[in-house]
Amino acid sequence: MRPISRRTALSSAAVLGSAALLSSCGGGGSSETQDKIENPDENINAEGLPIVNEKVTIRFLSGRPPTTAENWDNVSCVKKMEEMTNVHIDFGLVPLDGVGEKRNLAMASGDYPEVLYRTSVGGGDIAKYGEQGVFIPMNDLIDQYMPNLKGVMEEIPDVRKAMTFPDGNMYSLPQIYTAKGMLLMIKGWVRKDWLDTFDMDVPSTLDEYEAYLEAVVSKNPSGKGKEIGIGVNGVGDIIGCLAGTFGICNRGSDNKTFDVDPADESKIRFIPTSDGYRELLTYLNRLYSKGLIQEDVFATEAGKVNALGSDGLIGSTFTQTPEGFYGKEGENYVAFEPLKKESSDEVPYWAAVRPNSVALGQFVMTDKNEHPIETMRWADQWFGPEGSAMFFMGVEGVSYHEVDGRYELMPEVTEGKTIDEALKPHALYMGGRYPGLATDEVFRGVETTPQAIEGAEVVEPYMIEDVWSSFTFTAEESQVTSSIGADISKHISESQAAFITGDLPLDQWDTYVSKFEQMGLAEYVEVNQAAMDRRRAI
Repeated sequence: MRPISRRTALSSAAVLGSAALLSSCGGGGSSETQDKIENPDENINAEGLPIVNEKVTIRFLSGRPPTTAENWDNVSCVKKMEEMTNVHIDFGLVPLDGVGEKRNLAMASGDYPEVLYRTSVGGGDIAKYGEQGVFIPMNDLIDQYMPNLKGVMEEIPDVRKAMTFPDGNMYSLPQIYTAKGMLLMIKGWVRKDWLDTFDMDVPSTLDEYEAYLEAVVSKNPSGKGKEIGIGVNGVGDIIGCLAGTFGICNRGSDNKTFDVDPADESKIRFIPTSDGYRELLTYLNRLYSKGLIQEDVFATEAGKVNALGSDGLIGSTFTQTPEGFYGKEGENYVAFEPLKKESSDEVPYWAAVRPNSVALGQFVMTDKNEHPIETMRWADQWFGPEGSAMFFMGVEGVSYHEVDGRYELMPEVTEGKTIDEALKPHALYMGGRYPGLATDEVFRGVETTPQAIEGAEVVEPYMIEDVWSSFTFTAEESQVTSSIGADISKHISESQAAFITGDLPLDQWDTYVSKFEQMGLAEYVEVNQAAMDRRRAI
């Protein structure tokens, strides 16, 4: 371990100096935080462990998902990390469904903690408080004190793009996926046993898929007479998995509003008014009108869909892995490749690809932070090999061990329990929305089961390579996205359901499009175009 020198500290302060000028409007704490960055305490070690010689405490406000332990101090990975680093975290746990309100009240009153952890700070708030100096820029702190995260950012350039705000600063640590099952999380599935019954091959075209669904609802393959063609909770995943067939969502299905205009790749395209989107809605309307999609698809709950699947009544679904939700009945499903429009077409691209970096706003450091270097060094441990294994699997020898070169959860830990139940006393990843690194080596959710990986490998050859993470906006631009953008999103959602069910005839398309224009679509597109241009410049 090496104490931090004055020279190292000064080099770290160069870029952060501009943030210090803004700190006077950030509640008074930023200048003190900046001083601690520029003049680190001798208690701090610049590298190695422990992070500090004498224990320090850092005050968090944390959103606790219900699938995690009620007291994180008792979780194996937390106790082990404190033992390794000599840093104690006062997590300040608040139930996840109430943490947003708690955070907003704290920020409004000025009585906020040193770190906001898993509280889903919105991009607009990050931009606003970043400009005010309330949120501390992390650029040089990452460069100097976070070698694990820095290495990932160098390996995956999109991570830096996702983290960087319009002023050039990074205010929040990312949630990063490299696990194949997470990037290719949602796939389309059909029942292989029913295909065999119908003497059909796995569908490769839209017509073949439709013919399979018609057979499901008309030929009673289960013997129960209640079969459903497509059983799914909402249509978003259907659209994501069929998007490539219709030439939309060419930058990933996480963003179903904008992609790159095929006619001019320097421009963005508003997907909901595109010809491909209209064609996709037309196809789904045909399936729905024939009774091939679950009738209450827009109002059903996941539990109902899982029950139908477990009863062996669903012919096709769009999910991570049917086994993970339907149990033994789920073993009968196989994934299908991107569907072609015509048999003579080339297989289209697979659009249902998630970005490497998601869920910004889960780790933000405020100007109240009395231990900024210690905070960042602590956070960096979770992006390293040992820390990421701890975050997702607990402590080696306690909840997991190595078997034939692969980390496996210990049988006595998992016996008779779901993965989430088994890991509740040991790990913190459950519930998502965390800063950390999910790799194939350590992530053990349903997305990484053998069936899920087999499905991912079916579509992997066709996956798009340039996948957009969410754009970042200035505080002013965020006002547009939260006002005009909210109205536009509502119009998209309501019209999508109405077009598919037939409540809104597709011959009303022009009226539907004109309403976007009345809402201020031009300004909304302009803001997103600016965000994309900035992203490309990083």
